Amino acid sequence: MLSGIDEYLFFIFFELAGGNPLLGRIMVLITNWSSRIFAVIYLAGLAVLLVRRSKKLIPYLLAPGAALIVVELIRYFYLRPRPFVALEIESLINHDPTGSFPSRHAVGAFVISVVIWQINKKTGCILFLLAAVTGLSRIMVGVHYPLDILAGALLAIVTGLLAFTFQIKLPLGEDKRGESLKN
Repeated sequence: MLSGIDEYLFFIFFELAGGNPLLGRIMVLITNWSSRIFAVIYLAGLAVLLVRRSKKLIPYLLAPGAALIVVELIRYFYLRPRPFVALEIESLINHDPTGSFPSRHAVGAFVISVVIWQINKKTGCILFLLAAVTGLSRIMVGVHYPLDILAGALLAIVTGLLAFTFQIKLPLGEDKRGESLKN
């Protein structure tokens, strides 16, 4: 039943992009560029933490790696064909017929949103919105089901929050403003 709903929702979004050439091109653009944009934002956040010598550096580095390892473990044990393979349709982008569950793009976008949110709440909230649009674009171009995106988002958020909840306590001294980094 869940797969039927997932497939039904997939077709609603996919046909929106397929039936509207402008929307389809926008979704292709988003899906092709969002990873680069998130990578630049992640590196900018990393630079901020390094300059501040922040205690958040360790979970900031660990969260994305841990989330992606979990994705690979899930994909190793569970292979869900991509929609364009399973439904024998033509996606709007070229993509290898690898497994689709959970979405690596969604995991990457959402885990970066979580770690940036830990540094700056306002920027993090904007990134959550961009991550959701990224996930939507992956459905609309035909390479993921909605459940792939939802599972990727949940996995990323949980992993990211856990990384910051169980921070490794390292004595980092003071930041450049003279404030203690113990909190």
